[in-house]
Amino acid sequence: MLSRQYPLLFLLSLFSVVFVSGCAVDKRPDAYSNAITVSSAFPAHGSAKAQYAALQQALLQRNLLIADNGDVLPVMRGMCEADMLYRVTSSNLPPYIGQHQDVFTGFYLDVALVNGSWKVVSTDNDFTQFSSEFDLALLASVLTPRMMPSDEIYIRPQPGVTENSLADLLASVQSLLPVKHTRLVVNSALLEQVEKAGYSAVLENAAARYLYLGDTLSTSAAQDRTFFKLNYTANAELKAFAVSTSPVIACMQAHNFVQPPSKKFISNTKANDLPSVVNVLPSNADFSQLAKQQSLFTSGQYLTINGDVLKYSTYQKLQSGSRCSRLAPSDPLYKYCEDRKQDVSTDYIRRKATMRKQGN
Repeated sequence: MLSRQYPLLFLLSLFSVVFVSGCAVDKRPDAYSNAITVSSAFPAHGSAKAQYAALQQALLQRNLLIADNGDVLPVMRGMCEADMLYRVTSSNLPPYIGQHQDVFTGFYLDVALVNGSWKVVSTDNDFTQFSSEFDLALLASVLTPRMMPSDEIYIRPQPGVTENSLADLLASVQSLLPVKHTRLVVNSALLEQVEKAGYSAVLENAAARYLYLGDTLSTSAAQDRTFFKLNYTANAELKAFAVSTSPVIACMQAHNFVQPPSKKFISNTKANDLPSVVNVLPSNADFSQLAKQQSLFTSGQYLTINGDVLKYSTYQKLQSGSRCSRLAPSDPLYKYCEDRKQDVSTDYIRRKATMRKQGN
């Protein structure tokens, strides 16, 4: 009986030796490499100047940053939840154009045919009058070296442009602005001509499946042009907007992405340097006017994105008396609460109302 167990014991012993020796072999590499490349690159439009170091740190905590020329901008384009285009009204471009890939998706141009040649013009949304005209060729010479490969260009010729004039514009654009993603803002009658030329069309009026230009009521002092698309329920959704002077305000109007203040305003505080002011500014504050905010800070007031001067105490009352103060920015209700707080961002005054019967 014992002799029969010897072969089995031998095999078990041999297996144990092989198993243990196999486990004892260290097959780990001498050095590990990351499975993915991790980048901590700073946004291209942000300033690295030493004079802005403390302010930059404070702004980054709020999803903002400052550019070399002192403009406060969103950290990245996704903050707006819509494409942000830089509206060109002159050949003098901000210094961060050319380093705008993280904040702007492209450019918007209003053009008009003046004395037989196409000019870039400054005009209102209805194109009732225009000024500051300069050659499209001049713009191309200034803009082309500072374009990004992914840039989109929205070009809007004056309303009522003829097919022949549009054909001339398309030829000029093709020779001057070699950009893949070029869109022409035209009426539906010229849609086929634009698409046959190989360009995308944006319509002047609402239509299914196409971006369309918003009317004047949908614009603001910050959002010079707005572009919408109808969703599956036929509701208009903001997809892009053009700005010229206040990018951060325009972005906040599309979606208030600014993080809540990290510190609470205290009336007797003596720290009124810009970084300290940025740390306590409410999320609906106008961050494009930090010098103004600094001057208002000493009187316990701040400037909102709607141009209202309010007390910090008013904002704090709204915060403490609302469920919004207990929501994280990732909560689906957070954006709704922020929008509603802007709706009621002034003190209420009780007044009597008199109802009068209207005549027939």
